[in-house]
Amino acid sequence: MKILMIAMPWQGLDTPSSALGVLGPCVRKSAADWTVDELYANLRWAECLMRESNGSITCEDYGNIADQVFHGVGDWVFTPALYDVDSYQVDGYSKFLEQRDMDSTLPVAMQKYARGFIRDLAAEIAADPPDVVGFTSTFMQNVPSLALARELKKIAPGILTVLGGSNCDGAQGPALHRNFGQLDFVISGEGERALPALLNRIAKGEGLADVPGLSWRGDDGQTVVNPPAKAALPFAMVPAPGYDSYFQTLEKSPVRHHVRPMLVLETSRGCWWGEAHQCTFCGLNGSNIDFRSKAPERIAEEVRELAERYQVLDLVMVDNILDMKYLNTAMPEIAALDCDLRIHYEIKSNMNRGQLSKLKEANVLFVQPGIESLSSHVLRLMDKGVSAAHNVRMLRDGQDLGLNVTWSILYGFPGETEDEYRRLLKKMATLEHLEPPSGAWRIALERFSPYFEDPTQGFMFRRPSEIYDFIYQVPRDELYDMVFFFDTSVQGISGPIEDEMKQACEEWAKAYPQSTLSYWTDDRGRVTIEDRRASWPEEVIELDDVQSNVYLGMFQCAAREGTRRRLADSGHVVSDGEIEEMLRYFVDRGLAFEDEGRYVSVALEVDPYRRKLVGGKEVAASL
Repeated sequence: MKILMIAMPWQGLDTPSSALGVLGPCVRKSAADWTVDELYANLRWAECLMRESNGSITCEDYGNIADQVFHGVGDWVFTPALYDVDSYQVDGYSKFLEQRDMDSTLPVAMQKYARGFIRDLAAEIAADPPDVVGFTSTFMQNVPSLALARELKKIAPGILTVLGGSNCDGAQGPALHRNFGQLDFVISGEGERALPALLNRIAKGEGLADVPGLSWRGDDGQTVVNPPAKAALPFAMVPAPGYDSYFQTLEKSPVRHHVRPMLVLETSRGCWWGEAHQCTFCGLNGSNIDFRSKAPERIAEEVRELAERYQVLDLVMVDNILDMKYLNTAMPEIAALDCDLRIHYEIKSNMNRGQLSKLKEANVLFVQPGIESLSSHVLRLMDKGVSAAHNVRMLRDGQDLGLNVTWSILYGFPGETEDEYRRLLKKMATLEHLEPPSGAWRIALERFSPYFEDPTQGFMFRRPSEIYDFIYQVPRDELYDMVFFFDTSVQGISGPIEDEMKQACEEWAKAYPQSTLSYWTDDRGRVTIEDRRASWPEEVIELDDVQSNVYLGMFQCAAREGTRRRLADSGHVVSDGEIEEMLRYFVDRGLAFEDEGRYVSVALEVDPYRRKLVGGKEVAASL
């Protein structure tokens, strides 16, 4: 028997599907009666768009739509294929996007090709029909998957369909099954056990009641929902991924010249911080936040095997957070591979310079630290467990070590005030030589987040996001169970201050390429600072012994009392007033960042003429 597993749009073009890469080996190992084929329909869709538009819709355009997760653009593009119409809610959705300062031209142009693409793909599959077609669905893969499943049922009703992935977690999976008859099965939760178990039952004609997390139809046609697995999957059961199908498809694809492939590896699941302190706005771990990680001795070997097999050195670790024990275990082994890897990891933003150095030695060059604010008060509202000074230290150390730090500013938290954002606006020029945020964004209300699970935290009113009104034709109560994003009342800041924050982020990004703030010490330990930032006067500042002591003492973050003790231990007799005056000078001159009485120096200990990364490319750091 044969299963065809499909990665539908809007899986990224430059990465294979982690789900397909792992589930394929699981099926081959645990469902012996089955053969596995994989189809990267996302690449096929990009080919279709380029071909049908005579090259006017590019792979870059595909990527731009794939990034519009919060506005459901990718799902809306495929609605004509789902409802078998020529077009769907074009005027209404275009107006919806325009009200959010988004151009509707590209998605409207794409939508007219979706129906034909799905029909052609279904006909191709039905010509040599598998017994089962499996879809993996995350974010905007729901409607493309549902559309293809519908067309397959129409022309080859004997094919069984199964949907899984994060879009099926919790109540979402059963709701999808209830409302879309083209789905024979939906798996909620981890699929490494459930999918092989389902396939074995199908092959043997056995009952399905013991397949964990499975939604299926009983004799009366009604949805039956099996209990979830009793425990999270041990990571030892997760095999190394295989991506042969992706690279074979890409090699033959007309879009291959427009795609820079990257490998994907999962070394942990869940979130060790979230187990005790889940960030209030975050629902990404779904119903299973339990942290599990891969045995460290496996990681370097899997990295080496993937790089050698596919001749690719860019590697994205899809973990929600780095397992800190890897710093002394897996990272030295990866460093010992002695090849020019370029690895991406999500990390905690209070990691210190020594810890970051271990990542850099292992060629972890891209990090996403979850900074998300430069206000300690707002970070407490998020339950982040870090201070604003920690986050600035991360930006400084990342810049100093040559890491590419990806981050953004989030707002809209119950309890935040406009005054603290006004104070932040005044501080942002201090940091314009450090990696800028991608922007400032209001948080969304996400299923599974503490804000969603506990309405008393501030978001009492909620309804399925308006985007779904343009996508699904299901009753509102069913939609509530089925979707991930919700509209809710505005909390925190609003109005002109939002625009000012967004503008400040843009100005930071413009100033960054030509801005440097560097320091060095002489043989007596005295500090000299060279300021070449866009918003500050060019100046070389020489600090005396006491000032140098204070400035270097702020390297790891310092408070007034710690500064006083450091000076006393160094034999300097300085009054509290003089300490306060020095600290205020460093802050007012933009040489240090302060929030809630914690200070961190922001100058970089680097050659002022070194080159820095901007958007992944090297540019001159000084004019």
